[in-house]
Amino acid sequence: MGEGFLIDRKDQIPHLTKRVEEIVEAGGGASIQLKNGRTRTGKQQAALEVWFRLTAELFNELGITRAVRSSIYRDGEMECSWRQSSVKDEIWRPMQEAITKIQSTTECSTTDYPKILDELVRAMGSKGITLPKWPVRQGKGD
Repeated sequence: MGEGFLIDRKDQIPHLTKRVEEIVEAGGGASIQLKNGRTRTGKQQAALEVWFRLTAELFNELGITRAVRSSIYRDGEMECSWRQSSVKDEIWRPMQEAITKIQSTTECSTTDYPKILDELVRAMGSKGITLPKWPVRQGKGD
């Protein structure tokens, strides 16, 4: 199982060092990958997945299909409905890579998602498509 540490103050470094020492002393190994800046939060990832699903549902309701290309199709491509994963791979990820030069959504910083969303909203808005708003979890009693 993995553990994560966010180190944004010098006084936190000894805790990380101590934990690595504990793992190694217990006979385990530790693989450490450093990332500069804050990566996306769990709540942002959950909201992103909901946004993918809502966008797929919107496109399907509007009758906006996606082209699936393959040499086995008579004309080289067929139309198909949208899924959560296809929105991620065919709409979000290309814009993300253009803006951040990062392929994986897990490596984006907390400030990347709003920039990507704004560009997608602008691009789709110019085609007359209003994308879903970013999902916000309502608290109890809201």
